[in-house]
Amino acid sequence: MADQVTYGGQAVVEGVMMRGTRYFAVACRKGDGEILVQQELIPAFFTRYRWARWPFLRGIFALADALVLGMKSLLFSANLAMEEEKKKAEPGAGPFTQALLGPLLLMLGAGSNGAAPNGASPGSGPGPISSIAVTGSAIGGMVMGIGLFMLMPSFLAGLFAPWVGKESTWLSIIEGVVRVLLVLGYIAVIGRMPQVQRLFQYHGAEHQAINALETEGALDVDAATRASRIHPRCGTNFILTVLMVKALIFTAIPFQQALLPRLGLRLLLLPVVPAISYEVIRLAGKYRDFAPLQWLVLPGRLTQYLTTRVPKREMVEVAVASLHAVMESEGALPPAQREQVPSVV
Repeated sequence: MADQVTYGGQAVVEGVMMRGTRYFAVACRKGDGEILVQQELIPAFFTRYRWARWPFLRGIFALADALVLGMKSLLFSANLAMEEEKKKAEPGAGPFTQALLGPLLLMLGAGSNGAAPNGASPGSGPGPISSIAVTGSAIGGMVMGIGLFMLMPSFLAGLFAPWVGKESTWLSIIEGVVRVLLVLGYIAVIGRMPQVQRLFQYHGAEHQAINALETEGALDVDAATRASRIHPRCGTNFILTVLMVKALIFTAIPFQQALLPRLGLRLLLLPVVPAISYEVIRLAGKYRDFAPLQWLVLPGRLTQYLTTRVPKREMVEVAVASLHAVMESEGALPPAQREQVPSVV
C-alpha cells in the first residue's frame, strides 16, 4: 500500500501536517515535549468527485486542496502554540501574521473528527477549526498572494513601456522577472523570522519522512533522518513552475497597455496557469530525461534549499508521528510497523 499511495504534507507551527487519500493529520510538539496528534477526514469535495481528478481540472483542485487543508492545519497549530504562549505570558501570532504566512503555505509543500491515533492526547489541544477562521485567513492569504505576486509585477512592468516600447515582448519578460524576484525576495525576508526558520526545519522534516517511506519503505525516525530534505512533489516546485509557465504564456500574449484590461486578463487566467503547471510537474516526474520539462521544474527544486532547513531529530519525530497517524487511519501501515507507536515524549 505504501508504494501505491502518494502521501503529501506541509509544515505548520511547531509541527507537520500529512495527508493521504482520505485522512489528514496534524502533529505538533507541545511545550512539555509531548506530541499532540489530531486527524480528520479530508473534505469530501476533494475526494468524492472523479471529475475533480481529470487532467487540467485536477491542478485547480490540487491548489484549492493545498490551501484549505494547509490553512486549516496552520490555524490548528497556531491556536495550540498560542495556548502554550499564554502559559508563558508571551504574545502569539495575530491575524496579520497568519495572513502573511498564507502565500507561504503553497510553497511548503496538503468534516467530522477522526479517532485520536496512538500517542495523541484527546481533549488536550484545540478542537476543530471553525470554518469562519479558516475562510477568513485563507482569503487574506490569497488576496495578499494575488496582489503581490500577480498584479504588482504587471503594474511595475508597464512602467518600463517608455523605454522598451509599448508592444515589446520585453515587457512580458520584465513582468516575469519581477514576479520571480518578488517571490524569492518574499521567501528571503520572511525566512529571517525565527518562527519561519523553525517552519522551514519542519518543512525539511516533512520531506525526510516521506522520502524515507518512498525510498526505503521505512516509517521510522532513523530512516527519515538519513533521507533527503528535497522532494520533487514539494509545493515550492509547484509555485515556481507556475511562475515559469505564466511567463511563457504571457510572452505569447501581446502586452496590453491599458492597466485594468491587463490585470483583468491575469485574473481571468488565474485557474488556467496552475492547471497547466500541475500537468507539467506530472510529466516532468514521468519523463525525467526530457530536458525542457526538467528546465521548467528546476527553479522549484533549487528554491527548496531556501524553504527547507536541516531539521532537529525531535522535529523528524513529529513528522513521522503525523505520517504514522494518516497511514494508520487508512489501514496502510506496513505489517512490521502496525504494532509500533512513534515516540511522543
